[in-house]
Amino acid sequence: MVTEAGAASTFLAAAARNGMVGYGPCSPEEATQIAVECATSAAQGRRVAVPTADPLVEHLGLRAALAWAGASLLASSDLDWDSEIGDAGVGVTGAGAGIAATGTLVLSCGVGRPRGTHIIPPAHVCLIRVGDLVGTIEQAVRRQAGEPHPSNVSWVSGPSRTADLEMQLTIGVHGPKRVDVIVVA
Repeated sequence: MVTEAGAASTFLAAAARNGMVGYGPCSPEEATQIAVECATSAAQGRRVAVPTADPLVEHLGLRAALAWAGASLLASSDLDWDSEIGDAGVGVTGAGAGIAATGTLVLSCGVGRPRGTHIIPPAHVCLIRVGDLVGTIEQAVRRQAGEPHPSNVSWVSGPSRTADLEMQLTIGVHGPKRVDVIVVA
């Protein structure tokens, strides 16, 4: 049996191999502070996209912490979400699961948790509870099958990358160029 500390270590190592910047495991207070620092830095004065129905974001009070730090927020409930998400500098989300073996984040999307939050801005800050890490993709699929079915599930294994133009690897063409992941103890 893998311990939570072992799962976190394995996950963060795999995430780093995928090009993510990892932190943790951190206390909830440290995780909130790191998320705010990462988001405000990545936003570069632009808005921070934040879902309104993400359980981990809500639990950590991230919207309030970002607002207190002076970030200009774009909440998924804002009337201008659709027209403004393209100008956001960073999206902040929680993940419902993470796969330790591959460093993959599993994000359920739906009402109050739009997929655009982690796909459209050039940077993504994602938090995951250490208790939500599983060992393999099979375990993640079984876990997801036991949850209410969201409108979309995204499997994120690092910054967006493609090599479909002259076989040259390009980062950030179809999604964020940077992904920061914070493991919350």
